[in-house]
Amino acid sequence: LETVLTGIRSLYRQLTQLKFQSYLQLLSKKIRSNWQRNPNVERLRVLREDALPLRDRNINFSVKVIATKKYEEPKEKKSVDYDPFERKVCEKNYLASLSKTHALIYNKFPLVPSHVLVITKEMERQTSFINRNDFYAALKVLQAMNCFVFFNGGAAAGSSQRHKHLQAIPFDSFPNCNMPLNALVEATEENDAFVEGVKYTKVDAFKFKHVLCKFERGFMSKISCGSIEKQAKALEEIYMECQRRLGNSDLHLAYNFILTKNWFFVVLRKSEVALGVVKINGAGFTGSFAVGSEEELDFVMRQDPIQILQAVTFPA
Repeated sequence: LETVLTGIRSLYRQLTQLKFQSYLQLLSKKIRSNWQRNPNVERLRVLREDALPLRDRNINFSVKVIATKKYEEPKEKKSVDYDPFERKVCEKNYLASLSKTHALIYNKFPLVPSHVLVITKEMERQTSFINRNDFYAALKVLQAMNCFVFFNGGAAAGSSQRHKHLQAIPFDSFPNCNMPLNALVEATEENDAFVEGVKYTKVDAFKFKHVLCKFERGFMSKISCGSIEKQAKALEEIYMECQRRLGNSDLHLAYNFILTKNWFFVVLRKSEVALGVVKINGAGFTGSFAVGSEEELDFVMRQDPIQILQAVTFPA
């Protein structure tokens, strides 16, 4: 009898995992296929894009000149309580329910295709702690897409909306799918051993306050229907440990984080705008800047990208 029950339990786990994988495949297809057909998504127009090399490194950041949207006076004035992520407001951009607490929507004004937002279904502040429910939803998107997830924690970190949301952008938004930050992470040298699947360190090229948590091979790649809650809890603990190491356990400082299947990066922020020209959010630390004019582009192209990031962060 015990052998039969063991077989039934094993079969149930297999069927559940197949259902989970099918769900992820459908979610991926929906994100990719619906993006071009959604008339409510207004992709920002890139007028020009240049490569900004890091000094002494064979790595290029990208700088895009974005066409400025013509401002139109709204027909009705929005109240101070207006929430663009309320279900009835963002209905046309709604993609899927990710959990009881989170949903997936398109970014209404994306720079790249398939730029999506992981939002809380009920109002939660963007300045509140990221918790395991947030990571649970983010992990589903991370598994469904070849992407990274980032978060802007506070106005100084580039956040423009008060409703809590994480953002996901496909790696193919970078030339040859190569994220500059990933190259910097891989070039980082450390000798410490992994402890329970993780290793806390820093990116060698960055001389400002940040923490990098590397994942041991297989730590994130083996997420299944049965393990995703455990992984979400682990990420919540990693997130809190990073904040503790940065002296920001109470979130009194703005910050960004970036999450991939291989590492988790957190950086403290003192301001949003670098050198009076470049607005930097979490995506800026991945190696992608955006400016509003050719003049601003010419100015940025004379700078070192690391110095641009240093201008909006705290010295180490």
